[in-house]
Amino acid sequence: MALYVKNFSAGFAGHQILKTVTLRFKKNQINVIVGPSGCGKTTLLKSINRTAEMEKGFSFSGEIRLGKENVYANQDPSVIRRKIGLVFQTPVALPLSIKENVLFGPRYFGCRDKPKLATVAEHCLQRAGLWAEVKDKLDLPARTLSGGQKQRLAIARALAAEPEVLLLDEPCSSLDPASTKLIEALLLDLAGQLTIVLVTHNLFQANRVAHEVIFLMDGQVIESGSRDQMFSHPEQAETKAFFSGLL
Repeated sequence: MALYVKNFSAGFAGHQILKTVTLRFKKNQINVIVGPSGCGKTTLLKSINRTAEMEKGFSFSGEIRLGKENVYANQDPSVIRRKIGLVFQTPVALPLSIKENVLFGPRYFGCRDKPKLATVAEHCLQRAGLWAEVKDKLDLPARTLSGGQKQRLAIARALAAEPEVLLLDEPCSSLDPASTKLIEALLLDLAGQLTIVLVTHNLFQANRVAHEVIFLMDGQVIESGSRDQMFSHPEQAETKAFFSGLL
């Protein structure tokens, strides 16, 4: 399902971070957001899945739509967070077993069918490229996994809620090259099934996985387009400076 952001502004305690952002994230593609530190990338992701409002002083104007649904019109934010999953920069493993980490969402939303839960755990771990590595130790604490495995576990946990959109905030920034390669391959595979929005500070990664690239600076969209256009023929001077390493 397509995701739209229209004239969206947001900030905290009177400090504006996002300024009338308008974007359309393409369905079943990897939409990569790049930009300098502090430009609003993370705030945009948290605004999209309504976790920004959990922070003190959050305010916004404008619209975010998932298909025809106005994200902020829903009185229950958990419904939106189920449809729009968010994976954070630092791998998060809940203080539970590997299996129960994956099943946290389905259990939270009321699933009690043990055979179904077992199927969900296996399916999501397979989708996250982790099943072969953990199938014989599902009941071990998730903290025993490596950093790269924990990040794939976080993705499996997000997938278990059956989201329509998957947001990822610099998911490879603390990982080694081998784990990064696995995550990138996973995202390319998932792109055929989900709308993916990826924030990264790594332009090499953006060039490897992006279908569409959005350049954000000072809380505003400076330019967006296909990967080839943005890397080879950007139109705006700020984009050229950023991609050339001058900004």
